[in-house]
Amino acid sequence: MADAAGIGTVLDGNGTAHIAHSPETAGVACLIRAWLGKTAVLKPKQPKVFWGVGITETEGLRKEGGFSKQLIGITMLVLILIIAFYFLGTGREGTQATGNNVTPPLDGKPPLFTFNRTVQVTPDGEYLTGSFPRIGYVPATDRFVVTFGTKRSVEKGACNGSGYVYKEYTAGMQETGKSGDLIRYNDFQCEAGDSGSVMDGNDYYLATVPQGPGYPYGWRLTKFSAIDWTILADINVSLDDPHEANTDPSVAFVNGQLDVSNQYNPDGMWQQGDGSHHNFFSADLTPMDKKYLTDSPHISGASMTYVDGIYYIISADSYPGDLVVLKYDRDWKYLGMKELIKQAHWSQGVVFDGRNFYVAYLNTSIRNESGFFPVYPNAHLAAFDKDWNLLEDVAVTNFTRSDNKKAGRPWVVLHDNRLYVSYDVDTVVPGTEEERAEWQAYVSIYDLMQTKQAP
Repeated sequence: MADAAGIGTVLDGNGTAHIAHSPETAGVACLIRAWLGKTAVLKPKQPKVFWGVGITETEGLRKEGGFSKQLIGITMLVLILIIAFYFLGTGREGTQATGNNVTPPLDGKPPLFTFNRTVQVTPDGEYLTGSFPRIGYVPATDRFVVTFGTKRSVEKGACNGSGYVYKEYTAGMQETGKSGDLIRYNDFQCEAGDSGSVMDGNDYYLATVPQGPGYPYGWRLTKFSAIDWTILADINVSLDDPHEANTDPSVAFVNGQLDVSNQYNPDGMWQQGDGSHHNFFSADLTPMDKKYLTDSPHISGASMTYVDGIYYIISADSYPGDLVVLKYDRDWKYLGMKELIKQAHWSQGVVFDGRNFYVAYLNTSIRNESGFFPVYPNAHLAAFDKDWNLLEDVAVTNFTRSDNKKAGRPWVVLHDNRLYVSYDVDTVVPGTEEERAEWQAYVSIYDLMQTKQAP
């Protein structure tokens, strides 16, 4: 994917750099041809591409009406194109959205959101890879930041240093040139390791799995000022090995407290469990409480939100299973579970706009039906109403087996009526299914078509 386009290039769902003909623009082309048929005799020559729409060049207009009809026809053509492209959102901030990965809403109503464009975060001149990317908005600076893990070499067996870094973007998702280290490991560390994070106002919370010898089993939990990236608090969190997972931590700031959670099994290895352990902290990382939730099966790669006195946990009921939502009241009394989407997991991002929930997750339908693996996950963005009825589901990536690419770790934030989905993509070795561990970071942007309500 990195070879197809440079940083900031418009990409389609498969990571290919090109301008595509969306269903909407194809429809506009048909309307134009139908209207021109009333005033012109079309004599096909070579098809040409005009503003991304296939329009056949014509030879000669009818002589009736002379120059005036020709002028009127050209004028109307230009007006139709201007109006169509304005309403269809084919050009935003100097780029053209492909729109080819948007599926119709389930109820036949107008779409809740439309694809704007995709920004490729890595590689660039400084960072070779980008894993576990998270996008967040900083109110004090009116800037977006994308944080991610990176390493200095992609050569197999080469351990030349790794860590977590950030890159800053304008409100229009243009690079500002500002970037820097968050956590830099020693020069001999191979990988950045797993992480989870969340932005709360101007504060950024990052949970990482400590790399290298001498660290206890658990997490390193760090609070940064996202204004100048100084460390405000830094603690180690010890976990019970092997019952409490420390990989892929879920991090959420809910109901005035920070919750860092993951999979849990009270009777054995956490990988064989279907509960979760939740570690609560104050805003300054003072430990507050710990809870274990085992009411209904759920696994790693979850997300959480708190709306109208209710905690919602979005997860999968098993790794090869289905996406579900668990519901708890403010006192953590279990209120039930609802199945959301078949063959899905790793729903690491959720936001609520006062009307609907938006969930970023991995679709796992491209799989080995007999044994699940190999599986080729694709990042998706789904919308649900307040009762968690599915309204819309779109493919952020559209990889097939032949693409030899896998999407991972999707996350979503909402700002100014736009949804920003961050995720990483790795490639696999054809034939062996071995993942190359050369992750690259992306952000796909979607425009909400309905004005959000205040929560």
